Formats: sequence, structure tokens, C-alpha cells
Amino acid sequence: MPALNRYIISQVAGPFGFFAFSLTGVIWLTQSLRLLDVIITQGQNGLTYVVFAGLVIPSVLSLTLPVAFFCAVLYTLNRLGGDHELVVLSATGLSIWSLVRPLLTLALCVMAGVYLINMWLMPAANTRLKDQVMEIRADLAATMLKEGAFSNPIRGLTVYIRDRDANGDMRGILVHDSRDVNSPITYLAEGGALVKTDSGPRLIMLRGNVQRLTATNGEAGRSLTLLYFDRYVYDLSDFMPGPGQRWKEPEERYLSELFFPDATLGDQTHKAQFRAEAHRRLSSPIYTLCFAAVALLVLMSGQFSRHTQFWKPALALGIAIGIRLAGLGLENLVEQNPLVIPALYLWPFGGLCAGLFLLTDEGQKCLASMHTRLSATPHGQAG
Repeated sequence: MPALNRYIISQVAGPFGFFAFSLTGVIWLTQSLRLLDVIITQGQNGLTYVVFAGLVIPSVLSLTLPVAFFCAVLYTLNRLGGDHELVVLSATGLSIWSLVRPLLTLALCVMAGVYLINMWLMPAANTRLKDQVMEIRADLAATMLKEGAFSNPIRGLTVYIRDRDANGDMRGILVHDSRDVNSPITYLAEGGALVKTDSGPRLIMLRGNVQRLTATNGEAGRSLTLLYFDRYVYDLSDFMPGPGQRWKEPEERYLSELFFPDATLGDQTHKAQFRAEAHRRLSSPIYTLCFAAVALLVLMSGQFSRHTQFWKPALALGIAIGIRLAGLGLENLVEQNPLVIPALYLWPFGGLCAGLFLLTDEGQKCLASMHTRLSATPHGQAG
């Protein structure tokens, strides 16, 4: 690798790492905080939150890496221009393409990384995250059997556990089942334990009683039936999620699953969403190259001065934001109209080609001609 290429890549790598870390940290924090509700309400520990937060990172990196690379290129080119290094490189006889090539090479590497995240890491992490959330919500020991608190896993059922030791043995159990309003039942026990069987979880209650309030036939009143027991088994399988696999959302699916969904009703109903998600994953990494071309075009065109040092990065940022917002609009239209799919790829690729063309001698002449016409228009009107 030529020394100039190594120098340019080293100058971009540092800012790229900084911007990637900063942007990812900010967005990751906002996304991971949304998981606190599951952690707190389900009584999970800090380690579970760390695992959940780690599984969010691939989705965040898919968004931040192209933006971070664009910011790094802007910063590097602006600094090289401010330190007159670009002038020195030009004076040595090197063309603008000697600077474009290493930057586009690095952009291709970043784009390949985004493709890797979109195709494999992100769906795998999202699937793992949703599966673990479902497992936690189905964990009766965490949701129903909270010591020192009344829990309502479903409407009409109240569970209270006075305390529970490290072995899972419980003391002071109260279960009030009022799902049948005409015959509510209350279970009181001195102790017990939760046991998982092939037929589902069971709550074993020891040394207690069952109080059933039933309506008296022919009378406007109710009678209380009291039954003492040494051991009573309460079936908890009715409160567990039903059998069968969970339906996977579009962001959890691999590319093959998005393009070739199952024949089930759920998959066939969401075919348009699957199509939009698949093409979004394939087209969004191209913006890495497009953004690099925008930064190169704006900061390398024309003469560099202290005055242009401030407005050129702002112009490049505005153009990049406009291009990406238009791309998001196209992504939203794909779900409604599949004819828009080619535009998803042509838009960023067209921006890349236009930027590279305008960096050539012919492109620079076109820009200079347009600038001359725009500059001459007010004078012509004044004359």
C-alpha cells in the first residue's frame, strides 16, 4: 500500500472510531433504556440488562456506521485543508484521485461491515433478544411469586409470598382466585415450592386451607366452605404462554426468510413488510459510498480558504441529510408499491456516480460553468 494511502486511512480511522463510538453510545443508551421496563417489572438483575443492552448494539451500528464514516471524512478533509496539506499534495503533482481512492477503499470496508451486520448479526441478535424477553415474561418465579408483594399475573388472580429463600422454598403463601365471580377461592399455606413438571408448573402448598365462597341454592346469600390440607397442588399451566413457536417479526428474520416467507397466514399477511425490510437491508449500506462522494465533492471542489472552511462542511452535511431523508421516504413507499424497489438502489448509487463524475475534470468544468452563470446573473440584471 502506498505511503499516501496509509496516511489518509490513518487520518480517517481515528475520527471514524470517535464518531462511531459517540453516535452508537447515544443511540444505544436511548434504545437500552426502553428495556428497563421489562427488567424492573419482571424482577431481573443487572446482568440480564447488560445482556439485553448488548443485543441492541448490532441494530444501532447498522444506523451509525455510515453516518460516523461521513462525519470522519468531513472532519479529516476539513482539517487537511485547514493545515494546507491538500495544497502541498497538489503541489507535488498528485491528482485528486490519489486522495479519493483510499477514502473509497475505506468506505467499501465500512459498507461491507454494515452488510455483515444487516445480513447476519442484526437478525440473530434481535431473535435472541425477543426470545429472552418472552422467556422472562413466562418465568413464573419472577412474575407471579415475588416475595413481599401482591402480584396479578392475570385478571382475577392475586398471589402473595411473604418470603422465599435461595433454595426456592416459600413461606406465607396466599392465592386468591376470583376469575369465577360466583365462586371465588382463597388458598392459604404456611409454606410451599414451585415445581416444574412435563405437564407444566405446579405450586406445591403445605399446611394450609382452601376457602371457597359459593352461592346458596334458593337463597340470596353465600356459604363458606373451609378445607384444611397438609399438601395441595395448584396447577399454574393455565397462566403460561400457549404452545407453539413465537411469530418472528421482520427485523428478526434473515434475508432468505424475508424473500421466501412461510405459507402460514401470519407470514403471508406481512409479505409487503418482509419485502420492504429485505430491500432496506440491501440498499442502506450503499449510502456509505454516497456520503463519502458527497464529502469529497463539496470539500475538494473549488478553492479552499478560511471562509470556505466553515460553510463547506455545513453544505455537505445538508446535502447528505437531504439524500438520506429522500431515501427513507422511498423505503416507506416500497411497502405500498413494489415498483419503487429499483429506486431504493438507484438513488444512493446515482448520488455516488454523480459525485464521482463531478470530481473529474469534465465535472469540475461543469461546476465552474454553473458557478459562473449564477454569479453573472445578478450583474446582468443590474445592467
